[in-house]
Amino acid sequence: MKEGPVKWFGYVSFFALLFFSCSGTGTELTQKQVGDAYKGKPVSDILVIAITGNEHNRRSFEKKFVARLKSVGVDAISSEEAIPMPADLELKKETILTAVNQYENDAVIITHLIGKEEKDVYTRGGSGHRGFYGFYSSRHGIARDPGYASTSTTVRLETNLYDVKTEQLIWSGKSDSWSRDSKDQIINDVIKAVINDLQNNKLIAPK
Repeated sequence: MKEGPVKWFGYVSFFALLFFSCSGTGTELTQKQVGDAYKGKPVSDILVIAITGNEHNRRSFEKKFVARLKSVGVDAISSEEAIPMPADLELKKETILTAVNQYENDAVIITHLIGKEEKDVYTRGGSGHRGFYGFYSSRHGIARDPGYASTSTTVRLETNLYDVKTEQLIWSGKSDSWSRDSKDQIINDVIKAVINDLQNNKLIAPK
């Protein structure tokens, strides 16, 4: 009988709504929740799983997440290292259980990319001038200015952390992030925000 997809973990989703203002980059945790039923101790050994249809993005995200966790003393391993990935990129529950038993993980964090949008942003220069003709002259110059183009990226993610033994939700969070021309910065900012909140809530600890 064919096993169903991983449902007992839910999804670690990262929400990054990116509005891309002129400010550059930013990330904010807009929703976060500590699991009411979880009474366990802080976790210190985590299996990191990213859910995305793009294999390169999955590997990149997991690698950065693992590196960040290890930098704060938490042991971690990516699904790329721990689990042979099937062609359809969909892991089964029994496969994950085999991996966490082998590597003795006490928690699983799963990242799900919900959506991504890229837009070309056209920016024109110009400076302010006083008086009606100063205004006319500056706006006329802007209208003739070829300006420059950049790319803004909007990413939506959601993140859930689960206890392996009880399958209980430990923590869930959603984040809004925005950046121009820097997808890596979005990933780094989201991971940093998530880990900082886990530390603040004393849900992760050095091994």
